[in-house]
Amino acid sequence: MTVHPALTFETDGTFGGLLSAYAEAYRRGALPAEVRLAGEPASGALFGETVRVDADTALAERVERGVKRIKPGLVGRLHRAFLSERPGMEVAVLRLIDAARERGAGAAADWTFDPAREVSRWSGRVGREAHRMEAFVRFERVEVEGAERFVAHARPEYHVLPLLTAHFAGRYPTLAWRIVDVRRGLALVHTPEPDRAPAAPPTRIVPASALPEGGAAPEEESYQAMWKAYFRAVTIPERRNLKLHLRHVPRRYWPYLTEKQAE
Repeated sequence: MTVHPALTFETDGTFGGLLSAYAEAYRRGALPAEVRLAGEPASGALFGETVRVDADTALAERVERGVKRIKPGLVGRLHRAFLSERPGMEVAVLRLIDAARERGAGAAADWTFDPAREVSRWSGRVGREAHRMEAFVRFERVEVEGAERFVAHARPEYHVLPLLTAHFAGRYPTLAWRIVDVRRGLALVHTPEPDRAPAAPPTRIVPASALPEGGAAPEEESYQAMWKAYFRAVTIPERRNLKLHLRHVPRRYWPYLTEKQAE
């Protein structure tokens, strides 16, 4: 399909909504030149057609199954690239899906094709950010409305909270915890089975402002002091290499790492 220069799609901003947008593009026989969040102001063209595309779970799953048949692993790459929040990435994702449909799996590895190159590049960056977050999240025990919770704050460069769900839900399935993305004002919240409604998902992303505040739990300060003492004990000053350290632990993570805070 060709890109229609005067066609704009509006979606709900989810990956499922974007896959639904591809189904709409296929129905129309044309790809949009722009995809924007519903309600955002127009970015330029005075004349043209703007189409609101509602997320359709069945359609999105159908598109996802089709992409998986063409090339296993491509859906994950597309999803990670989408989470980069890079301007124009939604159109690149749609173009790569369409190219894979028309040309087969080889389209995803064709570095002369701009969407394939951009999706691969940003998918890698988002994947590395998610991997770092798995290592650098530090939970603090707090009391929220009389109940114990474990809370972590972070400022990821990309919207990686959806990629952290499986890791942390699998690692701490019986604990009530939340990871707050302070950059985006969102929180990944996990509620163990005894404390949630039967039909409610165990892990979900919600606005951080909707969550009640909590205070430090007893002995939390002592636990943090022990964690800092452990890091001091395993540090060998003679082998300290700040340049290498910054490569693996960039400074932007330091404000949220317990071991980096002053006593």
